[in-house]
Amino acid sequence: MSKLSDLENCAIGAICGTADTTLLQSTNYWKNASQQRLPFTMNPAVLYRGYPANVLNNGFCLMTQFYLNGVMKKMLAGGEDRPLSAAEQIGSGFGAGLGSGIVCGPLELIMIQQQRKGGSILSVGTDLARGGPSIVTRGMLALGLREGIYCAGFMGILPVVRQYIRENYSHTVFGRSDDSARLAATFVAGPICSFASHPPDTVKTCMQGDIEQARFKGYGQSAGVLVAEGGFPALWRGIPWRLFRQFCAVFLFDKISAEVAPKLFPHAFK
Repeated sequence: MSKLSDLENCAIGAICGTADTTLLQSTNYWKNASQQRLPFTMNPAVLYRGYPANVLNNGFCLMTQFYLNGVMKKMLAGGEDRPLSAAEQIGSGFGAGLGSGIVCGPLELIMIQQQRKGGSILSVGTDLARGGPSIVTRGMLALGLREGIYCAGFMGILPVVRQYIRENYSHTVFGRSDDSARLAATFVAGPICSFASHPPDTVKTCMQGDIEQARFKGYGQSAGVLVAEGGFPALWRGIPWRLFRQFCAVFLFDKISAEVAPKLFPHAFK
């Protein structure tokens, strides 16, 4: 997104975040519930509990990621109008995701607490703020690592693979159109970023769900508790829901970036 201004990158990020949350909020709840051993439910009032906080979280998080990704791409290009290498695209995506943890952490903490206990954004946020920085930043490092891997997937791996398929396999069913190449690339980028980023996500979710630190304290201790209870597979609890969500999300984000952005900001793509 190096062709867009900082503000335009933020706008695309906000669109992606709002669309993702609105369409896929239920899968986010089911994933979080599985990680924390909470009961499964189909009740919309429960599934969409924390929805406003999650819209803010995803919106601000993706705004930050698209903004940082644009900044990093411009830095890597060194002021030149040139396509970035695959390594540069993946690296800028990872850096953007890692940096976004500062914005995403507190908002995702509010959403997790709402899903567990209910309450409004204001009341839950106020209660958490009273706990001080150690509570507000709880799980932030794991979240930054998760987002770094995730963004490397949808901002780097997916567009690189999509372009490769279009250029080399345009004569096949996988490369005959942008959407078919995008779908094929999703089957590459989706599993990579989902499986690689899920352990830090599980640790983060358990830590943010247990702000009282009854079972989960620090990062290493939390991972140790999960492995002791269910072996290493416990770090991938809830992966089917996250895998499904990220398949949909990375396809959606790439389509918005590649097709919606030029329509909203045509001057940047001339």
